[in-house]
Amino acid sequence: MRLLPCLTLMLLPLPTLASDYWEYQDWSVAADMRITEEHNWRDCTAWTGGDGLPLLRMTVTQGDVGPPETYPQLELFESAPRHYPTQVQNGQAIGFVIDREAVFYGVANAEINEEGLAEASAQVRWMDALNSILWMQNGQRMEVRTVVPYAAGEMVLDASLAGFTAAYGKMMDECGHSLELRQLEIDYN
Repeated sequence: MRLLPCLTLMLLPLPTLASDYWEYQDWSVAADMRITEEHNWRDCTAWTGGDGLPLLRMTVTQGDVGPPETYPQLELFESAPRHYPTQVQNGQAIGFVIDREAVFYGVANAEINEEGLAEASAQVRWMDALNSILWMQNGQRMEVRTVVPYAAGEMVLDASLAGFTAAYGKMMDECGHSLELRQLEIDYN
């Protein structure tokens, strides 16, 4: 009789995950559909890097508030092999440098995940999300560096921006968000 509850659990429907994937030069896009009994929603991500290097990525979800109220924030994500630390440390300032002309900043959050691997991430500040997207669309390269007072920080990632504009557009379109890039005008009267 103890077997019956286990069989019942095995027959319950599991969330379905369907994924679409595109590549635009040095950037990739994935749109994942999550289907549960309560909700169906789509997560869309654009990224570059990987294959042993840190990732630069942006993520939006269908149905969330989007432009012009809020824009996706660029995120650096790094995962280290087991028993090794990440290059980026918790609380460390990170600079996202575009063509050595514009810099956007974030602060790293590092932790040990459930599998025991060290991970670190840093996002461009929310108030800089729109301007970082505009600079990336017109840029060629992005250097992600640690920020060190009075010295050049360590290079964490040197990434191409070739294909970013197309990847950003596909990501936003797949999740039903506007491609228009403009500041939200607030009337204080």
